[in-house]
Formats: sequence, structure tokens, C-alpha cells
Amino acid sequence: MKQATPSWLRNVVVRSRLEPVGAVIQASMVTGTVPGLLAEKVCGKSYLEKLLERVLVAFDRSHCVVVITELWEDRLIERACLDLGVPVYVGDRDDALGNCMRAARRQCFRSVMILRSDCPVIDPMLLKRVRNEYLQRGDPTYYFGNRRQRTYPAGMEVEITGVDRLVEAYLAVSKYSDVFDPTTLLRRGDLGDDRVIDVVQLADQSQWRFCLDTWQDHEQLSKLLGLVQDHSLEELMRVAQANGLLLRETGSSRALAQGH
Repeated sequence: MKQATPSWLRNVVVRSRLEPVGAVIQASMVTGTVPGLLAEKVCGKSYLEKLLERVLVAFDRSHCVVVITELWEDRLIERACLDLGVPVYVGDRDDALGNCMRAARRQCFRSVMILRSDCPVIDPMLLKRVRNEYLQRGDPTYYFGNRRQRTYPAGMEVEITGVDRLVEAYLAVSKYSDVFDPTTLLRRGDLGDDRVIDVVQLADQSQWRFCLDTWQDHEQLSKLLGLVQDHSLEELMRVAQANGLLLRETGSSRALAQGH
């Protein structure tokens, strides 16, 4: 009689299909309503450094890569990342999907969490939650994210899927605009809507924004970063409410960190 495979061995096999999980951060100095905000200093550090501080709570440096464009302005980002020991991938400003896919493959990630540089106050616990839920599902063909059914404030965007799933999406691209955002096809359900999992929270905070796109955002975030005591969304909301620093999300699309 054939002996059943021990559960611990099954778990090892499943995790080997999913790990390592890496974070890919899309970044550019020339996007957004006010280009260059990413380099503005807040409490002695740039917004990029503030973002990386938070991401590195959830990921090792070896499991992070910052994706920039070939534009000369983005070389400032490259120097800052290398000073912090974070790898950089230089890609095509018009191919966000291809850039994320190639950067993840170069770093030998099996799964990839896609983040944006206009989210400098992202909650590391949210990153850990989404990663854990994805790993518990045990299937790299799934997409987990909070961009479709929105309950989190703008500036808390988190997405994760298998790197091979990004390759499938890349091969399925039918029009030029599909590559501007690395997860358009996945969120749209082009590769199967049954494998898209929406990450939500009980309290709907989608009417608020903590993202970096305008001078008004900069004024809000620079004050918040000087007042918050930890990296949590709960603390961010508490301080924003107490100090009149809540900004409403207008619903306008933010520029992607790949030149659009």
C-alpha cells in the first residue's frame, strides 16, 4: 500500500513553487503631477528612503529591487538605492509590465509583490498580511491585491502574484496600453477571474489618500512623517485625524512610476 506523503513535505514542495517572494518597487523622478517629489527631503531623508525603510521591515534587502527607467533623471534614484544596498533594474519607460517581470526574474524571485514609489507611508504589516495570505493559498497562479475592491486609502496599494503569471500576462498583451500597468490584465481577469483575490479590510477608508503626487500631498505627508510614532496605517489615520491632515481621494488616476 502506497504511503501518504507527510504534510510537512507537501508544504515544503508548495513553498518551493512560491518562494523566494520579492518586492519590486516601480520608481521614477519624472512622473506624477509634480515630477521630482520623490527626492524631496522629509526629516532628513527622501521619500524614496522613507518608503524603503518601511518595505525593509517586511523584506530583506536581497529580496527587494527598485525598477527605474533609462531616463537620466532616474539615475538619482539608482545612486540612492545603491547607497542603501538595494538592487536596481533599469528598464523601458513605456513597459511597466515587462520591467517588473524582467526585474523579478533577474533577482530569481518566484513570486513578486509589486509596489509604487508614490506610496511612501505604506504599512509594512499590510505587506506581510498580503504575502502571508498569498503563501497560504499555495498557488502561484493567483493574484492578491487591494486595487480592485478598494477599502484602503490611496497610497496603500499592494499586489502579489507568481512571476510566471506576469510572464503569462506579458504574452497575452493585445494592445500597447496593457503594458503601462504591470497588473492590468490580472485585475481585469483576462487570465481567469477565479484566480483574483481582493484584499479588503472591515473599515472602508478608500475615501482618503496618503500618496505622493502633488504639492498638497507633499505638505500633508511631510507633516505626518514628522508626527507618526510607528509605520502602521492605524497610527497614520490617528495622527491625520488628530491634526486635520486627512485628504480626500478625488478619484483621479495617479501616474504610474514608469513614465505614464
